[in-house]
Amino acid sequence: MKKNLLVITLVLAGFCSNSQDLKNVKLFTELRQFDKAKAEVDGYLGIEKNASKAEGWYFKAYIYNSLGRAEGKAITESKSLYAFAYDAIKKYTALDPKVPLTTEEKNSTLFNIYYGFYDLGIKTYNSKDFTESYDCFKKTLDVHDYIFDNKLIGPNDLKFAAHDTDIVWNLAILANELKKKDEAAVFYKRIADADLSEERYVTAYDDLVLKYKREKNGELFAKYLAAAKKYYPVDKAYWETQEIDFAIKDLEGEALLNKYEELTKTLPDNYMVFYNYALEIDKFLTGAATAGKDVNAYKLRIEELFKKAISIKSTIEANLQLANIYYSKTYDLQDRIARIKGTKPEEVKVKNELKAKLKTTMNDCVPYAQEAVKLLETLTEYKFGDKANFKLALEILAHASKMNGDAVKAAEYDKKKEGIDKL
Repeated sequence: MKKNLLVITLVLAGFCSNSQDLKNVKLFTELRQFDKAKAEVDGYLGIEKNASKAEGWYFKAYIYNSLGRAEGKAITESKSLYAFAYDAIKKYTALDPKVPLTTEEKNSTLFNIYYGFYDLGIKTYNSKDFTESYDCFKKTLDVHDYIFDNKLIGPNDLKFAAHDTDIVWNLAILANELKKKDEAAVFYKRIADADLSEERYVTAYDDLVLKYKREKNGELFAKYLAAAKKYYPVDKAYWETQEIDFAIKDLEGEALLNKYEELTKTLPDNYMVFYNYALEIDKFLTGAATAGKDVNAYKLRIEELFKKAISIKSTIEANLQLANIYYSKTYDLQDRIARIKGTKPEEVKVKNELKAKLKTTMNDCVPYAQEAVKLLETLTEYKFGDKANFKLALEILAHASKMNGDAVKAAEYDKKKEGIDKL
C-alpha cells in the first residue's frame, strides 16, 4: 500500500499572533529555508526559559519533518530528523494540551512523520538493509499507535485503524529475517489478536501456538490454537497434533491413559489419538503398575481403539496391530487345548469349545491381515520394517488358510512370504 505525504499549508495569521522571539524561525519557515529555520529554532529552544514554551516545539517538529523530506537527504539523516520531529510534536502536546497549532494544520505534521518513516522503511527494505528497515518500520508503528491512541484526525478526516496490518506484518517478516524471535512473536500476536485470517498470516498463528506450547501456557495455547483451527481448517491434522502433544506432555501411566480417554471425546475423528492410545495401553500392561490387577478391560479397550483408528484411516500399522492381537490369542488357545488330555465328556466339551473359538479367532485376523497386505502391496519402496510387517501379515493369512483347510491358498501365501526379502 502506497502511503502519500500530506501537504501542509502554514497559516501565517496564526503564527503572527505568537511570540516575537520566534520571528526569525517563522520567517525562514515561511520562506521554506528550513536549514536556517532549524538553526534558529535550535538556538531558541537552547535557551532554558524558551524550552518550557510549547510553540517552539511545534516549529521544531514542523521544520525537522520538512528537512527530513528534503530531496537528496541521506536515509539515516532523514530518519534522525523524523525522530526529532516526532519527539518535538509530543513535547508540544505535553506543554499545550489544547494544541492549537496542530489542530489548525489538522495534524498534518504528525501524519507526515508517519509517512516519512514508512517511506524510509520501504526504501531500506528494497535495498536489503533489513536492520535499518526494521528500525524504520518500528518507528512508523510507534507513530501510528500514538495517533490512534490519541484519537487524532488528519486532513480530509483521515483516521488510522486500530491495526496497521501492513506495518505489523512487515515487522514480523523482518524480525524473523533478523533472528529476533521474541520480537517477531510480539507482532504475530498483534496479527492474531486482530483476528486476521488471510492465508499468509498462518505463520503468525503457528508461531504463537508453538511458543505457548513450549512455555506450557495453557490459556494462551488454547486461545491461539482455537483461532488457528477456525481460520485454517485445511491444516486441521497439524493443529490437532499440537493439541495432542500439549495435552499429554510429561504424563505417564494411568494419568496418560486418562488424558487420552479425554482426547477421544474432544478429537473423535483423530486417527493418532486412538492409535497411540492403544499403544500406550499395551505399554502400560507390560509395566509393574498392573501387577495383581484385572487387565481384561484394558485388553478389550485396545481392540476397540485399533478398530476405531482403522475406521478413521486404514493404515498398515493399525490393521497389522489388530491382526496380531487376534493371532497372539490363537497361540494361547492352542496351548489351552493341548493341556486338555482327558476324555471325560465335560473335558471334551471344553476342548471342542476352545477349538471353535480358535477357528473364530483365527478368522478374526483375516480381514485385517488382508488389508495390511493390500496396503503393503501399494508401496514402491520397502524398508526393513515394511518387509517384516509383510511377512507377518502373510504368515497370519497362511495359518488361517491351513486352519480352514485351504492348503492351496496357504501355499500361495507361504510362497509369497519367501519372496519378500527380494523386494
